[in-house]
Amino acid sequence: MKKRQITIEEYKNYAGTHTIIINNARYQESFCNAIESIIKSFLLDKEVYFGFCRTDGMNLSLEEQKELKNKIPIFFQNDGNFQVLSEYLSVARSKLNNYSCSFIPLIFDYYLETIMFNPKVDWENFKEYYLSYQEHRFDEIILNHFAYVLFYYFDSGDFLICYDPKIYNSKDIRSMVELFWGNSRMNY
Repeated sequence: MKKRQITIEEYKNYAGTHTIIINNARYQESFCNAIESIIKSFLLDKEVYFGFCRTDGMNLSLEEQKELKNKIPIFFQNDGNFQVLSEYLSVARSKLNNYSCSFIPLIFDYYLETIMFNPKVDWENFKEYYLSYQEHRFDEIILNHFAYVLFYYFDSGDFLICYDPKIYNSKDIRSMVELFWGNSRMNY
């Protein structure tokens, strides 16, 4: 089987956000460690909102999918909240600790898309906003002042960081990304 190539792209949105996309991040051997380290750097010991779209399970066995279908809601109910909004959309919130940071790669594998961020908006407003998830671009969470940094896992392997460059230094975030995924195929 041919190994998927990891590429990194950076975009500066005209409205003011910056985005770094790590294409095929999931297919690097150090994926779980990289995700855990990056998330800890930004979200450890903070309340985090999650938005989930559709289940996927492409990187899981059928048995793992069945297990996570039960484990994920329990995981969030123990120290937060988990709600199904529609047939395809669910939301959750929880304060992240070391254990929950290590559980996040499994969540990424279970859902087709996962958005996560430390909120600057209340829970009810986020749930209402997420119900119309497909009408919004991911960077609108930053532009609408719901958060300063957003993590988005999608397409069964791509990982994205969107952030406000007035709050976070682009060079620091780029250095963190390069540390885990290298810079040999970085496009700016």
